[in-house]
Order: sequence, then C-alpha cells, then structure tokens
Amino acid sequence: MTLRGGLVLALVLAATGAAAVRPPGDAPTQLQQLVWKGTPVFCGGDSRRLVALTFDDGPGPWTLPLVAALRHAQTPATFFLVGNRIPFWPTGARAAALAGTLGNHTWSHPHLRRLKPRGVQHQLQTTQMQILETTRQLPAVFRPPYEESTRRIDRIAQTLGLVDVRWSVDSGDRTGARPAAIVRNVLAAVRPGSIVLLHDAHPWNPGVVRAIVRGLHARRLRAVTLPTLFELDPPTTRGRCR
Repeated sequence: MTLRGGLVLALVLAATGAAAVRPPGDAPTQLQQLVWKGTPVFCGGDSRRLVALTFDDGPGPWTLPLVAALRHAQTPATFFLVGNRIPFWPTGARAAALAGTLGNHTWSHPHLRRLKPRGVQHQLQTTQMQILETTRQLPAVFRPPYEESTRRIDRIAQTLGLVDVRWSVDSGDRTGARPAAIVRNVLAAVRPGSIVLLHDAHPWNPGVVRAIVRGLHARRLRAVTLPTLFELDPPTTRGRCR
C-alpha cells in the first residue's frame, strides 16, 4: 500500500461511525453497536413512524435529478455507492453526501462469495478510500451486491467499521419496471422501521420519489437516513421485517 493509501485508511479507521446520530454523553451509537455485533440488519424497530429510503448502484447520470427531488421534498436518503463509478460522476457522489448519508456497495459490484478474503477486503477498502477522498464522508454501512454475503464477508466488513445492511421492502425497480408499479410496491409493503430498496439507475426516479414521499406522508411515516433510523428506533429481536 502506498503512503497516501495508508493515510487514507488510517482516516477511515479513525472516523468509523462519524456519520451516525450521536447519543448523549460518551455512549456508543446504535450504529457502532451494530458494527460490533457484525450481523446483517434488515430493518429498524417498529416503535417510531420512521423508514429509510436507500438507493443502490450510484453515482450515475441520474443522480443529480434524484438528489434534487429528495432535497425539494426535504427527504434524506442513504446512497450505496459503487466505488469505480465515483471518478466518472464525482459531482453526483458529493451531491448524494449532502442529501443524506453514504454507504459502501463495493468497488465493482462483484459476487463477493466468489472472491477470496483478500479480494473482498480490496473491494470494500478501496471503496471506503474513494468515497472519503471524494466526499469527505465516511460510510459505516455496506450492502453486498446481489444480497450475497457470508459470515466471513461480514467479519471483513466489520474490520473496516462497516455493518451489512439489507432491506425489508423491495421496490421492484428493475429495468423495464413501470414507475407507478414501483410506487405501489413500496407503499403496499412499507411500515414503521422499513428499509426500502431502490436503485439510482433510472431517469424516472424523481417522479417515483415524489410519489413515494407523498404516500409516506399520507401514512404518517417519515423517511430518515439509516444512521438516524438505527439511533432513534434501533432493530429489535421482536421486530418483524419481512
């Protein structure tokens, strides 16, 4: 590793958990406790009317309009960024950081189970460095591509101060999906504590976001970032995710 890489990694390790909402005093945040626990998280609790909108696979050509729609709706979100896309759309990455919080979605979106431990480490560590260098924000959450992970992969993530966060509501926003159907999917399944899976990969995302936010308001639900969800309404063993 180069001297520059070593310095960036030191910053990554030193700043773990900086994006989380801080509890009173010196107590660790709920997010830090989830990192220490080292197991996947699928939802928050169900005692507050809070949900989290999450967007995978950015940044890209439609990130800026998506961020503009979220900010206009005063709705923060969590963006799981793919590291090798950031040099092509650094402005989108920085805009996403200002519109909520960032997560690590690996460097090149591989099937992590097919990689050796050193390859998994490289995928996550290099993305941490790229996000920190570009946005000055440090992720404390990661999402494995294709929802494929193992206990060993989660332990590697844990060494980088990352917790594996999945979802409890799949929007179904794949290629060819209809925007109206995506909105229906989300609003039919969302409940307090839900983590909603969406993708930063579609030109119609701003309209979908506006419709989802209106639907959340009608259900008296408020969208927050993942660190805020975990701090204000942490996951519980009794919570029903799926």
